[in-house]
Amino acid sequence: WEHCWGKHRWAERFFEALEANADWLSTVTPSAWLDGSKAIGRVYIPTSSYSEMGEWALPADEGLAFAEILHTAVAEKRPEARWLRGGFWRNFQVKYREINDLHKQMLRTSAKVAAMPDGPGRTAALDHLYRGQSNDCYWHGLFGGIYISHMRLATYEHLIAAEDLADRAAGTHEAALKADIDLDGRDEVLLSTDGQVVTVDLDEGAGIGSWDIRAARHALGAVLRRRPEAYHEKLRAHAASESEGPGADVDRSAGVTSIHDQVLAKEPGLAKLLSYDWYERRSGLVRFLEAGVGPAAFADGTARELGDFVDQPFEVVEMAARRLVVARDGRVAAGKGVSPVRVTKTIELGDSRLAPTMSVEVMVEARGGAAVDVRLGLEWATMMLGGGGNPAASWAVGAQVTAHDAAGTARNVARIVQANTYIGIDIVASPSPAADAWWAPIETVSNSEAGFERVYQGSALLLSWPVRLEPGSRTVVRVEQVVSVARDHADGANDAGDAGDTPR
Repeated sequence: WEHCWGKHRWAERFFEALEANADWLSTVTPSAWLDGSKAIGRVYIPTSSYSEMGEWALPADEGLAFAEILHTAVAEKRPEARWLRGGFWRNFQVKYREINDLHKQMLRTSAKVAAMPDGPGRTAALDHLYRGQSNDCYWHGLFGGIYISHMRLATYEHLIAAEDLADRAAGTHEAALKADIDLDGRDEVLLSTDGQVVTVDLDEGAGIGSWDIRAARHALGAVLRRRPEAYHEKLRAHAASESEGPGADVDRSAGVTSIHDQVLAKEPGLAKLLSYDWYERRSGLVRFLEAGVGPAAFADGTARELGDFVDQPFEVVEMAARRLVVARDGRVAAGKGVSPVRVTKTIELGDSRLAPTMSVEVMVEARGGAAVDVRLGLEWATMMLGGGGNPAASWAVGAQVTAHDAAGTARNVARIVQANTYIGIDIVASPSPAADAWWAPIETVSNSEAGFERVYQGSALLLSWPVRLEPGSRTVVRVEQVVSVARDHADGANDAGDAGDTPR
């Protein structure tokens, strides 16, 4: 928001300056200038942006190397500095899976809206689509971008609304589609009903990458993975120098520090919070963890994975309206024991506008090898806009109620609830058999004009069961989830007017 407001103020000041100097300064439109000026030749301008954008688009390690080379060249006033450009801005879609998913959902929605007949419905859908194309969440650098969770959710809100209007106009709310949805050259599965749209990434654990609730216009799956960033090294270096004494790393000889170089922090100890996820944060992931693992290791991402089912390919066994069955033959290893295992995952959707349901059943068949003791888990990553201890967002297990950005545990759970009363949505998850429940916030440390800050990106829930995989054994677990929506935002004559007005 600070970045957007700053851009608007710059534009205002620019036009105010033009008006104030109108007695000597004349303005002209590009077309008028072309009409009165002769061409002097041909030029092809490369795609470009300001230099920092090229740096930010690079992978974290390459960004560090590039920044060092560029800053050295600039400091030494070497002429080659002007040719150092960094990466191509579209690489943000490679660097961040979440940006690519957002971008491809926008393209899918745009195609559907373009096919709508002219009329008030198409006008409203276009309004949502254009709002969903606002550029800020399609990149990340110093100015937050995809890391700003409330902006990310607002962008999704408009895309969900536009797609819902287009599907409603075309009568295509219900679908079961296997196609290359995210344009990575490999097929995914899209299942949709009147109440929800779900995508499943077959090649990465058959994880649920998006879970959009149409009536609430809320993207439950819009969670961001914790990943290394080039600026994290600057934070670590700053923290190390601070331990040597206040101001130890401050070099004032160069004069005023650029906002791209200064190190500010909104709270102490942020460097200690840096932890990274080795897999993409999707839902319905099948985990095989060590029998003695604890909730802290799950929360900080250090829990050792014994199986090869989190980020490896599954094959489609059956696909129909509201139903998908996938399977993978893999292995689980613990200590010196290895168990060949077949995992079959069944995802079923219930068709209700205000109470859509999703059930995920997992069958584990041990097909030989050694007996292995593990903790079998189903992992979920959900976004309920619970950052900052938001009192509207919560977890509830029985009488235990906590903020959605808090961590907690409970044993032998048959029912766990996530809710955001302001959005008007809750999710009741019912594991069968009763499970151990561990939940924790997914928090990143990102940089902005105001400094380094902790940002809530959603929450992780692990429902798990201690099991012994013996040759020939079969284990079946199931999680039924019911989403309740307080209000259908598509109701009303002027649909576009109420979307995006909800403060986050």
